[in-house]
Amino acid sequence: GDHRDLHLSIRRQRQMCIRDSYLGATATVQLILGRVADVYGLKRIYILGLLAYGVAVFLIGVATTLESVITTRILQALGNAVFLALSPAIVTASVPDRYRGQALGWMTAIGMMGMILGSFGAGFVIDHYGWRWIFLARVPLTILALGMSLWFLPTIRKSSEANLDLISGLLIVASIYFLMLFLHQTQATGWLSSSSIIYLTSSLIAFCCLLRRQVTLSTPFIPRGLLRRTAVSLGLICNFLMYLAIFVNWFVLPFFVAEIVGMGPASIGVFLTIPAIFLLIASPLGGALADRTHPALVSTMGMVIIVVFLVSFQSVDHLSTSFGFAVRMAGLGIGMGIFQSSNLSLIMGNVSTHELGIAGGLSGLSRNLGTVCSVVFLGAIFVTLKTTGQDLGVANSAQISDAVTTYIEAFKFVYGIAAAIGFLGVLLNFGLWWNRTYSSY
Repeated sequence: GDHRDLHLSIRRQRQMCIRDSYLGATATVQLILGRVADVYGLKRIYILGLLAYGVAVFLIGVATTLESVITTRILQALGNAVFLALSPAIVTASVPDRYRGQALGWMTAIGMMGMILGSFGAGFVIDHYGWRWIFLARVPLTILALGMSLWFLPTIRKSSEANLDLISGLLIVASIYFLMLFLHQTQATGWLSSSSIIYLTSSLIAFCCLLRRQVTLSTPFIPRGLLRRTAVSLGLICNFLMYLAIFVNWFVLPFFVAEIVGMGPASIGVFLTIPAIFLLIASPLGGALADRTHPALVSTMGMVIIVVFLVSFQSVDHLSTSFGFAVRMAGLGIGMGIFQSSNLSLIMGNVSTHELGIAGGLSGLSRNLGTVCSVVFLGAIFVTLKTTGQDLGVANSAQISDAVTTYIEAFKFVYGIAAAIGFLGVLLNFGLWWNRTYSSY
């Protein structure tokens, strides 16, 4: 038994290592690749990203060691970072302004559809062909996407004003990378460990050096004035807050419904899929509304829906039904869909053509940071307050009753924090709409 537990622990650590290398690389380079695309052309860099992704998934599929898998996952992350940063930029540059929100909504919906189909298909592929074909099956799809990109994507004018200062790029990479290491390290060794403090200090030093360099350069890496536009800066902050609030569902809810309500893995999988399905439906709707009214107003509506359904979790307990959880998750998916497409329209509509790449990179970065911070901060609060599943299993009936009550209170407290974070996003979005600071280029 001890040998099996050790084997599972090692396996879990390896999986976390691969996951963290992938997410860390993706978050780190989005800004860099977005700016590179502004200088050398969105279509050209997008195609190079497709090539990198295709090569990476092929190499992972034929890899023979864990080290080679980790290395090629980083290459795959580079290709994925290109998609995250440049897809909104290319869509924005390819459609008239009056259809921008709807186009971005369909982009989000199609991406979510691919994720849903991939998630359901992955189990079948692993059961019948093995894990390698999860990656090898993507090679022909990548080739198809590459051909379509070469044939259909428009050539978008390159910027003659952008600056690719190498030192600024390295400082951006260092600042974000050390921040990701800090957030990961806090889960392993705590907030005040020497490793956590070193990573946080390194991130802050790199960030301060970056700020100083941006002020002194005549053509800074991040265009001067980009983040001074209220619609862009507040849009990015609201995007961060939305993911910080909403991602609580993906790492707290599964524990609750499994340990307190007693649902099985199949039910949990369904609950986590429901928001994606309703996001797929709501994203084009949110984009269309943004085109007809005001993106900040529509994103406010989306955040209000999210807050309402986050607050609704205050009424759950050990007797809550599957239907009640399903309704709540569906509502959160609708709110996410409405918010995402309108928020993207807000941000991308306030940048010029030669800033589209870095604007897309900033949007993707705010999303990644919100997700990671949600796991770290809200997760830490939940773990600190809740009663563990093991305690529930060995205690007597009176202790179990107290433990369940404590667990439910911890669950509601964390969801209350998430709702408060979402409400802050509502206020910022509403203030942006009320002041009418949105102005399109």
